[in-house]
Amino acid sequence: MLILEDRLFIGQGLHKAAYIYPGQPDKVVKVPFDPRDGELRHELAYRRSRRLRKLDSELLARYYGTAETDRGRGYVFERVINADGSPCETMAERLQRLEQQAGALQRQEALQSLRRETLGWLKDFAEQMARERILTNDTDCQDNWVWQISEGKGRWRVIDNIGSPVAIPLVYYWDFMTRKHISRWRRRLQESLAAQYPCLLGGSDR
Repeated sequence: MLILEDRLFIGQGLHKAAYIYPGQPDKVVKVPFDPRDGELRHELAYRRSRRLRKLDSELLARYYGTAETDRGRGYVFERVINADGSPCETMAERLQRLEQQAGALQRQEALQSLRRETLGWLKDFAEQMARERILTNDTDCQDNWVWQISEGKGRWRVIDNIGSPVAIPLVYYWDFMTRKHISRWRRRLQESLAAQYPCLLGGSDR
């Protein structure tokens, strides 16, 4: 049994608490507050479907299985951090920083350049989600998507909230349904981000 000491605690969300895996700092143990947590069941079912279809991904944090802990059953994942051990920047943190930067810009040319750059990497992220056929219903970029720096290079990683709460997950196995789901998600993401970051992504002139 793993002993998850308080010093190993690194954070919690609405559904789970996260701890560094004892003796293995490149892994994290997530312990759900409710063992029957629906969000976790959806994610594990989705990951099983990807294994059956032999789908690989550079975006998704790896999943290693379960571990019994002194705080209940835990689920072991890759701990996505920067190469120097520092926490990754979430997409929300990056967009909030750029929104503030955009609000301070006086020249329209500089603002348009920042918007184009931001829209470019958002487009690249969404297209990689589509290429790797990663499903999510979530448009909240607060904690789920992070920018990982390794060997001087950065890449987006998905660390939470994948899968879909559907009773019969045909969308996991039929590519045309997967594409439709991702297309709808992408439109909702664009609308959500434009509303949250109007100066950066809303497109209105000042």
